[in-house]
Amino acid sequence: MLTTTVGLALCLSFLADAAVTPTGEVRQPRNIYELVYAFEHTFRNILEGEELKLYRTLSPAELKLDHPALYERISVDVKRWTDEWIEHVEHTVEPVPSGKLNTARKTAAQVDGVLKTYFESKNWPYRPLRVVFLPPRVFLDERDRGKITGGMYIPYYPDAFFATVDWPIPEQLVLVHEGLHFNASVRPFGARLVEGITETATHYLLLKYDLMDERQIARSGAYPDERKVVALIIDEIAKRAPMGRDEALELFLAAYVTGNQDGMTRVFGDEPWQEVLRLSHTREGWQTHKIKKALAIQGQAH
Repeated sequence: MLTTTVGLALCLSFLADAAVTPTGEVRQPRNIYELVYAFEHTFRNILEGEELKLYRTLSPAELKLDHPALYERISVDVKRWTDEWIEHVEHTVEPVPSGKLNTARKTAAQVDGVLKTYFESKNWPYRPLRVVFLPPRVFLDERDRGKITGGMYIPYYPDAFFATVDWPIPEQLVLVHEGLHFNASVRPFGARLVEGITETATHYLLLKYDLMDERQIARSGAYPDERKVVALIIDEIAKRAPMGRDEALELFLAAYVTGNQDGMTRVFGDEPWQEVLRLSHTREGWQTHKIKKALAIQGQAH
């Protein structure tokens, strides 16, 4: 087991002048972003050698598959710290009013039914959604007041995801987006590809099942740069396969949800698609002209 209380105090000392109160209590993160920052800082300080290298270079999904014992050690501590933080929030932050909480839970049940129906139609495995609704205050990032995030899935806390109510982003969009994260394999995809395909597929499913209209989605959509590159890939799938754009999106989504890249390699070839996956793990690589070059698209931008 990794150190828990000591580790948490260590990571919080990175976030605030004092991580421990005069009475000796560990100071809890003010919001969900500080909680995640705390995890990152802690594990980079208490893991050593090969374990630290694995933590830094592998995604949680890759770590779980290739090094399950290390994944389990990290996940157990993340779950414990997160549960302690949730209990702290419940006792110190004004709760979500019961009426709004009930409405949010009904919306979550509706989205759960939609995603279950869709996944079953594709013969993909599906995990029913488990959403922990938290007060809006803990979704305010003290480091970046302009950040608007209505939901969060923490990969090392795999049993649920987090959302709020009374937020600028519609609950349906948040729940579909985080529900896809919750059910996706992710393994070979970098963060920019993950967010691009997740948000693109979210828009598609919201329209397909009449959960939102195009105008509402246009006002609330996120990850425009990531979606731009995903749109390029989808258009190229449709052209090369050939198939309709919706079919192309679903082929791409299948690779994300299941982790099976056979469909993408049939379209693009193994080497070009592996290069796209590699580029998706770097900020500078996830650019239209580089993806065009990787896929040998004619008329590429320079």
